Amino acid sequence: MASRDNNDALDTKLYKIRGAQYCKDDRQTTFRVYAPRAKNVWVILTAFGREEFQIIMQKMDTGLWEATTHQAPPGRTYLYLIDDCNGKYMLRIDPVSFSVIHISEVDQIQSVVHDQTTYKWGDETWLTKRALSNPLCAPLSIYELQLKSWRNGFHQPINFRRIASELTTYCVTMGFTHVEMFGLLEHPYNWERGYIVSNYFAPYHDHGQCDDLRYLVDYLHQHDIGVIIDWVPTHFYHRHNSPWYSSSLHELDGTNMYASDNSLWGTLYFDYNKEETRRLLFGSALYWIDEMHMDGIRYDAVSQMIRRQSQDIPAAISFLRELNQTIHRVYPGVLCIAEETEGYPNLIRTMDFDMKWNIGWINDAMNLLRTPNNERPRHWHEKVLNMLNSARENNDKMILTLSHDDTDCHNRDHHKTLFACVSNGRNESEKFSDLRNFFAWQAFAPSRGHMIHMGDEIVQPISWFQRFRQGMSSVDWSLTEKQSFHSKTQQYISDLNYFYRSYPQFWQHGEQDFTMIYECGRNLIVAYHRGIYNNRRIAIIHNFSNRGYKSYDISLPTWDPNVRRIGKTVEIFNSDNLSYGGSGLFQNEKIDVVHMHSEWIFFRLAIPALATVVLEESLN
Repeated sequence: MASRDNNDALDTKLYKIRGAQYCKDDRQTTFRVYAPRAKNVWVILTAFGREEFQIIMQKMDTGLWEATTHQAPPGRTYLYLIDDCNGKYMLRIDPVSFSVIHISEVDQIQSVVHDQTTYKWGDETWLTKRALSNPLCAPLSIYELQLKSWRNGFHQPINFRRIASELTTYCVTMGFTHVEMFGLLEHPYNWERGYIVSNYFAPYHDHGQCDDLRYLVDYLHQHDIGVIIDWVPTHFYHRHNSPWYSSSLHELDGTNMYASDNSLWGTLYFDYNKEETRRLLFGSALYWIDEMHMDGIRYDAVSQMIRRQSQDIPAAISFLRELNQTIHRVYPGVLCIAEETEGYPNLIRTMDFDMKWNIGWINDAMNLLRTPNNERPRHWHEKVLNMLNSARENNDKMILTLSHDDTDCHNRDHHKTLFACVSNGRNESEKFSDLRNFFAWQAFAPSRGHMIHMGDEIVQPISWFQRFRQGMSSVDWSLTEKQSFHSKTQQYISDLNYFYRSYPQFWQHGEQDFTMIYECGRNLIVAYHRGIYNNRRIAIIHNFSNRGYKSYDISLPTWDPNVRRIGKTVEIFNSDNLSYGGSGLFQNEKIDVVHMHSEWIFFRLAIPALATVVLEESLN
């Protein structure tokens, strides 16, 4: 691939060249579309979906077709009519559409001319701060959501601008540092999650146009909330709507410029050996950062992108490495995050990602929740200790995620919800104690951050996806309208986030700030240290059993030179707090640091059942 340079607009920033480029100075719009094998191409300007003007385009040596006109001001809808290499005529949306709209009169998605200079951003302070910071040494607490179902069902979509204030207020209240949005890219089916993508530059049409999304991102930034886009570079929507109209980019000029073979999802895999595939996707990623001010890209389904049928795909690996290196060089502070499920070795180093989702952690953690208390000691090493110890030893920087996939129960199966995972609990109190302990484990265990999916912060008993497919809001907000374990858990998540953010010991050095203190599989108790800041160190104690202790001794590792420096130690967090729905009976007003002889030093404290206690040590 050609060298990546800021001035290499055709290769890296094709959104500056292609699509409908409106010029304010002369009030003209220049259309450019890449269709090198087409015989003829026309711009069809429409009104209410019907053709109003037809403009012939001229073919350039680069394979681009071009036309300039005064008849296409911002807001004008248009399509391309392409006479492809096979002599077939078809109306197509622009593959580089900055906005698209559904025209009900003809039941079509059509492209919209847009003036990219109209929106005036107000997030300069945020962007400056982002460029000067290292996101790997900062708190990262992500709220994952699908905008089209977060507040309303997909039958009543909310515009980006209208939802901005409510979403931002909620994230600030809940203490999240970032939102991660899936279903943001244009896709053809409103009743799907949004991973079957038909256009890689336009936001999903039911939420508005690109300036509406800019407003939402800007609003979040001005309230110190980062935005991560869930990007889908592995496969694309390829089906044509009819013999004469298509919203897909497949076979635009009659040839296959992008695809390899059929994917797992009824779509087509991209072929990264094809220059146009690399160019289009490279331009899409940079567009969302450059023009839409995204703070991170989460790459969907990387496993299927880089390795299939036990064979590496070198072109995909080199594409990812080049794209991530370019993002890091041109947009410092922007995160590149991989969703990779097969454990590809040294993925971060090989492809220059910042971090990846820890799929193994969430699978084991949810299985531990499902395990009856009396059976947990048998799974102690595989489900708790191995996960804690491997975090520091693993070369890949991990986010501990609870994602939309983890609690997606399809149409009828309820077993994957968090609430279902604790069905073995003896009563509601015990079930929610187990869940509070789980969330504390996710927030405090060694990692580079954590993520929770919409609805899981209130532990709704019905899957978000079941509610979504029934046309309801994916989040059952009625659960928070009265005092209940659900509303108390929501408050707990908020406090947990703000507590995590307040202590750099959790995030200044990520998983490297971790030392095991104590473990007892018989009692299901584990304790570990998390970093030192301003001569203060954090100690975490998790109890995964349903037995509480009014007095329990946690022995400290005497080989640690800081252990003998421990002075005053105080409890600073307890998941069994009465306000969270806990018992409130195991609070530690005082922590004793006991020295027995010269060889044994231990904490003596109360430990609630199914709970997490956090201590702060002053090091003398």
